[in-house]
Amino acid sequence: MRQSCHQCKSAFEITEEDLAFYDRVSPVFHEKKYAIPPPLLCPDCRQQRRLVYCNEMYFYQTTCDLCEKKMITEFPPGQKRTIYCRECWQGDGWDPRDYGQDIDFSRPFFGQIRELTQKVPAQNLLSEGTNQNSEYIHYAGFAKNCYLIMHADFCEDCYYGYGFKKNRSCVDGFYNLSCELCYDCVDCHKCYDLTASQDCSNCNSGAFLRDCSGCNNCFLCTGLRNKEFCFENQQLSKDDYQKKMADIDLRSHADYEKSRARLRELELKHTFKEFQGYNLENCSGNHLYNCKNVHQSFDCEDVETGKFLYQVVTGAKDVYDTYQYGLKLSESYECSIAGNDCYHVLFCHNAHVSCSDVTYCWKVQSTRNCFGCVNMHHKQFCILNKQYTEEEYAELVPKIIEHMKTPLRSSDGSFAGQEWGELFPKSFSPFGYNKTSAQLYYPLTKNQAMKEDIAWDDYEPPPAQSSKTIPASSLPDNSKDIPDDIVNWAIVCEETGKLFRITQQELAFYRQKNITIPRRSPVQRHLDRFHRRNPRTFWARNCAKCSKEIRTTYSPDRPEIVYCEECYLKEVY
Repeated sequence: MRQSCHQCKSAFEITEEDLAFYDRVSPVFHEKKYAIPPPLLCPDCRQQRRLVYCNEMYFYQTTCDLCEKKMITEFPPGQKRTIYCRECWQGDGWDPRDYGQDIDFSRPFFGQIRELTQKVPAQNLLSEGTNQNSEYIHYAGFAKNCYLIMHADFCEDCYYGYGFKKNRSCVDGFYNLSCELCYDCVDCHKCYDLTASQDCSNCNSGAFLRDCSGCNNCFLCTGLRNKEFCFENQQLSKDDYQKKMADIDLRSHADYEKSRARLRELELKHTFKEFQGYNLENCSGNHLYNCKNVHQSFDCEDVETGKFLYQVVTGAKDVYDTYQYGLKLSESYECSIAGNDCYHVLFCHNAHVSCSDVTYCWKVQSTRNCFGCVNMHHKQFCILNKQYTEEEYAELVPKIIEHMKTPLRSSDGSFAGQEWGELFPKSFSPFGYNKTSAQLYYPLTKNQAMKEDIAWDDYEPPPAQSSKTIPASSLPDNSKDIPDDIVNWAIVCEETGKLFRITQQELAFYRQKNITIPRRSPVQRHLDRFHRRNPRTFWARNCAKCSKEIRTTYSPDRPEIVYCEECYLKEVY
């Protein structure tokens, strides 16, 4: 069936398979199923709504309101919000049930949940598992000696990474899995000692590679398979390759940027596959790996049966409409950040570590059978953070669901939907739209956001204080000439003019890799890597080889040569 999106008015399709999934995950109380209705928003508007709750890159200094330890937080200053450090938030020094409240059936339920989000103490950053010397990580866990990595798990000695999984000694990367000693890489899997490479797998000791697999000791190459000692796709002997490389000095910022520009030239001659991914069965999307029956999804790994998924990795099954993260997530729907052995999570933002049967919850951990709870951990049978018996819970939740089916009206009196079956509204976000991940994928101007009654954040933290500053353009071109005390200086970002520092660990990494030091701030480098990837949008386009119509993230006006999968495989193998 076709439906018109309540937000953007575009038409979208709801299939029989979609309806079957909504029916399968609908909750049951006293042997009665409370059916989840089809969504009112199109897939993109649903994803935008999930992203608006997520501040993944902007942090602020504060102190824990319980132990008074200095820390950083995702919440901007000026909010009347209680914030605890991780140790205090997960500790026994407070009880989230102390903020519990009765359901008021005379008011919409969402408004009552929002009141709790502003009262119950929040955790400063979101990190899970056992972490060692890794206080400054966000949406991450199981880390050792890591700094400012986001959406990352099982990493060691990694800095400034996004979407890292099982990485070691990697810096400045985007969606790198099971990699070691990689720098400035995007979408690289099982690689060792790569620099400035993208869409590579099982490659070692190379730089400026694109779409290569099983390659060793290659430089400025595209589309190679199982090659060694190649330079600009030309096969060389080991001696000739080493002579060529002797003239390349990636410690020079000028040489590094020259090589980056040359790779862009080579990419225009390269044949790209219509999508990125491998080991797939009955799948549609981009950057899918080891997936089965996954559709209209992006950046997923080890997922079976799902749709409208984004960045769901390390195992998930039977999941729809979820942004981040997986790790044995199952039978779940409409979630923003959920995983780690979680089951039957419905309409939740931030559900972690063995949660089950949680519905309309905001930041819960090790919690089960809870409805409309906020910042709750290790509890069960709670509603709006108030404790109930199992019998009371089973009696009250169905009444709340019926209450949530009450039609909502917009300011002009027209039907605006109902609460049941929809995720929290965008107004729930504690962040300005421009500081969230929604701005990356669905950019708005301040005026556009204001018209939609979405918050905007013009706050800029005071610049870092430093007795020594240096413009990036004044740095020595070659990092061998960078003095040891650069770690005591603040560098002026060449793009934004903001100050940033090089840490001692970073400097040691750059020297180990024999590469230049960055001229841009960590946030700007993240944005640069983001824009190296294709958008999460599909266009109709014809295969440049056989003319078959394909759906691809390469828009028709882009200059790249794009083949269907069949023609691509014939080309590279």
